[in-house]
Amino acid sequence: MKPRQMIRRQFLKDSLGVAAAAAVQSLSSCGGKRDSNPRRQITFGSYADPALDILKEVFLPEFERTIGIHTEWVEADFSSWLQKGLNDGQTKAGAFDIYVMDDLWVPRFAGAGYLANLDELGFQTDLDLVPSAIALGYWPPKTGLRQPGIGSNARSILYSLPLISDVQLLFYRNDVYRHGPPATWDEILRVARQKSDPARHQYGWVTRGVKGNPIVNSFFVFLHSLGGDIFGENWKVIFNSPRGVEALEFFLSLVAYAPPGVAEFDSDQEGATLLQGNAFAATMWTGWCPQTDDPTKSRVVGKINFDVPPKKVNQVAKLGLFMAGIAASAPHKTEALEFLKWFSSSATQIRFARSGGTPFRTSAFKDDEARKKSRWLDATLRALTIGVPSPRTSDWSKVEDILGTELNRALLERGRAKEHLDSAALETSAFLKSAGYPVG
Repeated sequence: MKPRQMIRRQFLKDSLGVAAAAAVQSLSSCGGKRDSNPRRQITFGSYADPALDILKEVFLPEFERTIGIHTEWVEADFSSWLQKGLNDGQTKAGAFDIYVMDDLWVPRFAGAGYLANLDELGFQTDLDLVPSAIALGYWPPKTGLRQPGIGSNARSILYSLPLISDVQLLFYRNDVYRHGPPATWDEILRVARQKSDPARHQYGWVTRGVKGNPIVNSFFVFLHSLGGDIFGENWKVIFNSPRGVEALEFFLSLVAYAPPGVAEFDSDQEGATLLQGNAFAATMWTGWCPQTDDPTKSRVVGKINFDVPPKKVNQVAKLGLFMAGIAASAPHKTEALEFLKWFSSSATQIRFARSGGTPFRTSAFKDDEARKKSRWLDATLRALTIGVPSPRTSDWSKVEDILGTELNRALLERGRAKEHLDSAALETSAFLKSAGYPVG
């Protein structure tokens, strides 16, 4: 089987305004025929990602068989689907019932009124839902900063639910770290210095370095591990604080033991380097976990273990969940809600976990059969517990582009950390002020 590329979070900015050819996958229990009752159907709109395969290939057919609601799956590449979904929400065209979203999009879709209020529709949360996962579906956010124009007393409303609990884990070689997972980032750096051998294509670390979203996700854990943050009080930009500079300098010191050309690495190059046995450690999304044990994709089967990212000052993991929300203009809201209730139920989530999916219920994470089949579930739940999301603002993508451009420049130059962070902070502050943020 040909290896699949992991394309999550590849922002193709030049394709945002280009309509992509969408693949329509019709899943039916009647040999591919549509349900004779057009009212009992759901149309999903989504970006393409291999992590969604279990949902599409196993659970949507099961939903059709057991519930009797026909489903259609319409997908495009990441950027094209974002534009298509935003257009559908703005025009109220009603082409989709459920939007599959990156959690970064929830503020944008919910803030613009493109998502239905799940509280009003009758969805009820419970304590078994992983708190950090369900929190990403609320707008405005329950905690933290709020965008200008949203009052501090405005009620947080549930607009979307997790679909897949994606979070960054530490992937490490157990034949290199023989005494267990590295507890600190300093240990990662020490082992990289001692054991990297570029002549044999053996590297202590591999990461994403492409400007924009990829390198920001790579840097994010280091920033928070050193006690830094993106914003302070009143949206003051603080990623260029002394802690932020220290974090970037440490990141660059570790990248010195990464493969050549890492400044152009995205998820697929990062994952391939690890699976080909050319790197000792990386922080990667949970969607890569099953591939490490697949001999058709990995040369290091059984040699990669998983843990939460190591500690510097704090121990944190980066959240990045797949979310699902019902379109405000959805023609089949009742059926869409029925799917969300069915898929989020404890019974379905346990089956999802046993099938290799990453659930969002604690009971599914702790299911013995699921844990035996997916040995990364324990680490994933612990990472979710200490997980930190991207700042909850509809303007985050612009900030991410600004910061990610300067981080990439620092990586290319292998230095001048403070200058590049200061430059990004100055541009970010100017943008936020123009958008009406108080900026400290």
